[in-house]
Amino acid sequence: MTDTRQAIQDSVFKGLIDGTALAAENYQPSLLMNDQKKEQYVIQTLQQELASCREFFFSVAFVTEGGLDFIKTQLADLAAKGIKGKLVTSNYLNFNTPKIFRALLKIPNLEVRMTNQSGFHAKGYLFTHKKYHSIIIGSSNLTMTALKVNYEWNVKLTSYEQGELIQDIEQKMTAIWE
Repeated sequence: MTDTRQAIQDSVFKGLIDGTALAAENYQPSLLMNDQKKEQYVIQTLQQELASCREFFFSVAFVTEGGLDFIKTQLADLAAKGIKGKLVTSNYLNFNTPKIFRALLKIPNLEVRMTNQSGFHAKGYLFTHKKYHSIIIGSSNLTMTALKVNYEWNVKLTSYEQGELIQDIEQKMTAIWE
């Protein structure tokens, strides 16, 4: 068994079965929240995942300039490395503005689509790494307030590529993309 695979298994065991077990923190299932007192923010994990991914896929209902500003420099760095991503969003509640769509379309390594799925209110961030996938799913859209200010609950999970849950999530994201 590979070291990464064992580390993920140990982390899942610790996160979902026995919190006293030893495991690598970077693979451990975790609840992500904004906590100003502890200076912990959802954006930090999103940025860490972007820093080490080989590909990314965001499925979010809302995008704002502030949310995009958090990751613009990082997206440019990823573009220089040839790392690409996808973002699917919507016009749900007419929240996204034409200005944000224009800004998204200027990012060279980001493919953007808008779904016409009725009531699209998804919030998922999928990252493909060399030997595993990670996903952040919860209440945070790609907005400054969701990623750094609001009381938001998100779960980060890490899975080996063959994991059933990660495959199901990836299939759902791909279906909405198409």
